[in-house]
Amino acid sequence: MTRRSRAQRPIRIRRVAGWAAGVAVGAVVGVLLATTTQDWQEEREARDVERRAEVFGRTDEVPAPGDAVRSLLAQDSLVAIDPLLADRLPEDDVRRAEAILAESPVPARIAYLTYPDTTDDGYTTSGAAAQWSTGVGEEGHYVVLWDNGNRESVAVGLETHYVETRTDGQPGPALIRVAAEMAAWEAEALPTAPAEPNDSDYWGGVGGGIAAAGLFGTFIVLPLFALLRWYVGSRRRKVS
Repeated sequence: MTRRSRAQRPIRIRRVAGWAAGVAVGAVVGVLLATTTQDWQEEREARDVERRAEVFGRTDEVPAPGDAVRSLLAQDSLVAIDPLLADRLPEDDVRRAEAILAESPVPARIAYLTYPDTTDDGYTTSGAAAQWSTGVGEEGHYVVLWDNGNRESVAVGLETHYVETRTDGQPGPALIRVAAEMAAWEAEALPTAPAEPNDSDYWGGVGGGIAAAGLFGTFIVLPLFALLRWYVGSRRRKVS
């Protein structure tokens, strides 16, 4: 072994030791990052479960119905019509819509009501549907067809479906189209408990966490460590 190689040997040892230290630091930092992120995710899921349980147990207070909604509740029919709009719906269309709803496997009702342009009407678009369905109290689907062609869908004891058929144009044919769509709706029961949180963690399991830690250490910590060693080495060479 030459004198030069003997002199360079301690330098190589220090370099190897330095890189080994860098690898160790990268692994430790990666593991700490994965662990911290996992803890954060578990805390977030716990808070999410608490929020879902709070929302699930909450019940909305439905105000007492006004005159227009009470007139709907007074009608013993699957198609309830605002008395002020009775002349707009042909009787044949009303009977046909009622016959369709009567054959529906899931209870379904339609109300034809004046659209509330202001709060002076005594109800809102969502409030009227809730008051009417709550007043009837029968499990099933309820659709309010407004005189301007819009609609509002709610349900009692079931998941709410949304009307997809066209409801503008003549109210009689629109009433029949809505009835035909509602007759095809299924009874999707409401959940009896909040949905369970997703069991998969942020890293996709223990193996994913280890892989993430390795990638973080390899592509982030080690390059930073190499840059630091280069900077310190260049400073030392300038001083010497």
